[in-house]
Amino acid sequence: MNKFLKIFSISIAVLSVFVNIAPAQYENAGKLNTWTTKNIQRIYEDETASESLCKIRIAKNKGYDRVVFEFNGGKPNYVIQYLPSNIYSTDGGDHIIKIAGKVFMVVNIYGMGQLDELPCELKDYPKGNLKFQTLQEIDEGVWFEGIKDLLIGVKAKKPFRVEELTNPSRLVIDFKHK
Repeated sequence: MNKFLKIFSISIAVLSVFVNIAPAQYENAGKLNTWTTKNIQRIYEDETASESLCKIRIAKNKGYDRVVFEFNGGKPNYVIQYLPSNIYSTDGGDHIIKIAGKVFMVVNIYGMGQLDELPCELKDYPKGNLKFQTLQEIDEGVWFEGIKDLLIGVKAKKPFRVEELTNPSRLVIDFKHK
């Protein structure tokens, strides 16, 4: 009986570790409206999510460059992170990033609708070398099973901040100049 209790206790301990680790990948990470170089992640499970990305705008500001992603409806679920190299990994394999910049960021937007069911469509956005002080280029990555990836090339790994705005729903990323 003691052997059974030991095995049972160990099994429960191991199971509790996995139960506590699994949700961590779906939790919010990083602080909004704060300069950082760390990953920022937001998952809004109890709210209506955006179904499509409608517009991308850019702007030069005093002290920072800005990218604005505009969505239809609710808040987007996303992960924003600097990549460790110029290799972009997807379910389809690894790809070399071929946009302007020395450092690259990926913005993964989750819950995007099917191409034929979108309430709005991203038709045009700033393309080519932008020649901003920090921001260099934006490009679409892969769209796979409801996940839309966007790639951002910057001159150097500078602090960025993320802000969420409403009416309409927008995700804003600012890149610090210095």
